[in-house]
Amino acid sequence: MYGTIAKYSVKPGRLDQFVAEMKRFEGSPPEGWVYHTVFQSVSDPNEIWMSVVFESEEAYKRSADSPEMDQEYRRTLEHLTQEPEWHDGHVIHEAMRSQAPA
Repeated sequence: MYGTIAKYSVKPGRLDQFVAEMKRFEGSPPEGWVYHTVFQSVSDPNEIWMSVVFESEEAYKRSADSPEMDQEYRRTLEHLTQEPEWHDGHVIHEAMRSQAPA
């Protein structure tokens, strides 16, 4: 598996719209997409981190280079104070509970 960790600086007052864009993406994810997780900084609520995982590096790069992802990226930029930071890499370990505790 392969993916990226991104850091976003969201414009004040735009967080809800930014999250709505993320959720819209989930309705029709690109081929090879496995999951993403979005975090909000405790010290700066306008700082958001996202990790996204694809089945392979090839699937990730195919998605990243697609016209559809370029459109998504341009919509996302409208909510940001600057371009995101990207940190791409291979997933070398992950662990999750099979079910969250009740």
